[in-house]
Amino acid sequence: MPRAPDARDNSLATYRAKRDFRATPEPRAARARASRQRRFVVQKHDARRLHWDFRLEHDGVLLSWAVPKGPSLDPADKRLAVRVEDHPLDYADFHGAIPEGNYGAGEVEIWDSGSWEPLDDPAAGLAAGELKFRLKGQRLQGGFVLVRMKRRGRERAENWLLIKEHDEAEQPGADAEALEALPGPQQGKVPEKAKPAAVRRAETAAAPEARPADIVTAKPAAPKPRPPGPAPMPGAVQGPLPEEQKPELATLVDAPPEGEGWLSEVKFDGYRLLVRKHGRSVRLITRNGLDWSARLPEIVRAVAKLKPDSLLLDGELVALREDGLSSFANLQAALANGGERSRLFLYLFDLLHLEGWDLRGCRLMDRKAALKRLNDWRGALRFSDHLDGEAPRVRRRACAMGLEGIICKRAEAPYRAARTRDWVKVKCQGRDEFIILGWTPPAGSRQGLGSLHLGFHDQEGRLHYVGGVGTGFTEKELVTLSRRLSRMVTTPPEGLLLAGEPPDPALNWVRPELVAEVQYIGWTGFGRLRHATFLGLREDKGPEEVVRDIPHPEVERMPYRPRSGGNRSIVHAAKPERGAQQVGGTRITHADRELWPGITKQDLAEYWRKVAPRALPGIADRPLALLRCPEGIEGERFFQKHANRGLPDAIETGEAEGQPFLAVSDETGLLACAQMAAIELHGWGATRADPAHPDRIVFDLDPGEDVAFAEVVQAALDLRKRLQGMQLESFCRTTGGKGLHVVVPLRPEAGWEEVRDFAHTLARTLEAEAPDRFISTVSKAKRHGRILVDWLRNGAGATAICSYSPRARPGATVATPLAWREVNAKLDPQAFTIATVPPRLARQKRDPWAGMESLDQRLPKEIR
Repeated sequence: MPRAPDARDNSLATYRAKRDFRATPEPRAARARASRQRRFVVQKHDARRLHWDFRLEHDGVLLSWAVPKGPSLDPADKRLAVRVEDHPLDYADFHGAIPEGNYGAGEVEIWDSGSWEPLDDPAAGLAAGELKFRLKGQRLQGGFVLVRMKRRGRERAENWLLIKEHDEAEQPGADAEALEALPGPQQGKVPEKAKPAAVRRAETAAAPEARPADIVTAKPAAPKPRPPGPAPMPGAVQGPLPEEQKPELATLVDAPPEGEGWLSEVKFDGYRLLVRKHGRSVRLITRNGLDWSARLPEIVRAVAKLKPDSLLLDGELVALREDGLSSFANLQAALANGGERSRLFLYLFDLLHLEGWDLRGCRLMDRKAALKRLNDWRGALRFSDHLDGEAPRVRRRACAMGLEGIICKRAEAPYRAARTRDWVKVKCQGRDEFIILGWTPPAGSRQGLGSLHLGFHDQEGRLHYVGGVGTGFTEKELVTLSRRLSRMVTTPPEGLLLAGEPPDPALNWVRPELVAEVQYIGWTGFGRLRHATFLGLREDKGPEEVVRDIPHPEVERMPYRPRSGGNRSIVHAAKPERGAQQVGGTRITHADRELWPGITKQDLAEYWRKVAPRALPGIADRPLALLRCPEGIEGERFFQKHANRGLPDAIETGEAEGQPFLAVSDETGLLACAQMAAIELHGWGATRADPAHPDRIVFDLDPGEDVAFAEVVQAALDLRKRLQGMQLESFCRTTGGKGLHVVVPLRPEAGWEEVRDFAHTLARTLEAEAPDRFISTVSKAKRHGRILVDWLRNGAGATAICSYSPRARPGATVATPLAWREVNAKLDPQAFTIATVPPRLARQKRDPWAGMESLDQRLPKEIR
């Protein structure tokens, strides 16, 4: 008896109607198979027009979209995805040629595959036009969203946008072309029995000499490695190209090595990269083992053009200033702005493997000579040659050029994957006079003063601020300088110029009459002294004689304007003593490592100790994602939600709603975050105890370009009034950036979908009522002159910055809860920093968010 047709049969009717299965090898619509995990597949389809078919397993079929430009891991890429007919589950394994004359004729390749997890009910998401999910593939990872677009006119196609969410898997510039450099799924041979008879006859006719048995049983021949040929240099040994390689690291020394036998190279200010090329596959690996291949498509393409098919290279990724020197600030800007990646260069200085020969045991001088011969080294790839001469003389030349320093390497040494003294780095040290502009109070047991703050005149007589110096003083100098300077207190110098964050708020300004001699190793990107040491006062020189060129003249400098008058500024507090390695019982390693310019890991830990009683109610036992910056805010950064080796015991792990998370319960957990250089804490809108029911809604008011902050303030006030009309009280906080959060506490009973729909509806309502002020879609291109009401913070696994969390931004700003009376035209979000927030809390008689936890609020019934 024939079975009754089900909904799945109907959904595949279009698929069957378009295909002649006697002529195409595509699978017929078979019965659904039980699947332990929802599968996804992306098939690269070189048909009449090249496109990528994106398919998600749901309800016994493959939901399918055609993506003309292919998926991307860059959230800035909004990929058009045209909904097409559902496909049978068997199609997830299909690859090969669809013969001419058939629908979709052309080559099909499995480009990526794996599993997917919906973040909400998929059927409801499809109906609502917004499907959020996470992918676990070989090329595609992390959160994505499919958003349906409105039909225009007589448009028949159902057009969607495929967008990468912001998370730990995002990679700027990682479009489909760039992701080709990553290994994809293996393409097995299409089973002969799966091919229609017409296809088998056509293939047999095309190869009449082949026996049928050969066609069925033959396996693709593995590519034979090319014979290595003669050894390229003494000490080379035959061996396979390493899958992984740790870099050799240099040891910091005070003075360059004496004598011959050393090669001196420029010390670049960039990111170290190991380059592995094997045929068409190119991988760029950071010193921490991260794969940046997809992030640097131009570099990948340049490496792919090198003639040797098998290579392992070592080098440094840099961005150059106009004067030809590398600049870490420029590098960060270039990586953040896809349009400026042409400014990036990879300087290569070592060759570890070449065409079947392992060169790591060979002499450095031979490896470098072979590397130099490989290419003409123009364009994005450059050869880092060594500088002739003995190391001390080379260092003097490098310092005179404004370089950070040099790397000296033993010419005869092999390559070793460790920090060695075969490679040493020697930094340049400057020694100049600077004008004393003020001082900060001491911290801990220190007497007298904490640090001196300095400046200089440029050639036009303008006064520039260059930061502070806090080391090199004797105890007597600390006391005598403090007494002398306390008699010179005045207001900040008129016309003082500075770049970057403003000076320390505890700074006592003095008349610019004294001159100090200071030793330092260089300048930050904003023209501040790096690792300065006080050498003494220059009684023989007056401030009018302290004239020098401006470091980093390309950086914009603005006049310093104190906000509240008097003798105070607005950003960094006096530094705690650096000798301690224990903070609140937690051992802080590398406590003096700077996370922000002038602000260390120990400063961050001390901050958390001071604010923990106020911060923990909104952070403890709430699922978290941590933004870690091991090398500070100017270095590499990444989000962490999963457990890994070495995770402190005070940081717990878990999973809820299909999403991994981290969590802390007390002050020790906050200090553990500081020890990990986890600067930002981003929390769920729900607790660990009830992760399925959010207890708050977060509206992120994010202004576009040319939107004054006063307009953001007014938007927050308008949103509060709108919520009050729905019988919902709300609270406001700064984000540590240029926006504000409006937070609505809820009784934890509604699910994520209800809360998200409420937030989405309200955002769209604001946009509809005032389209010149508000926008509810994430696109930055459309945000110009308007405020994004970001409602996407309200979903399982979505996060928002936690109250009292610092931000990895210049100035060490903090996301700070406000009383509504503070949300006015005078509000300055940059005034809340890890230096100013603790004294703010000490002054407060009442928590501005007091009573929030006791509010028993529900979503309006008509919205729910």
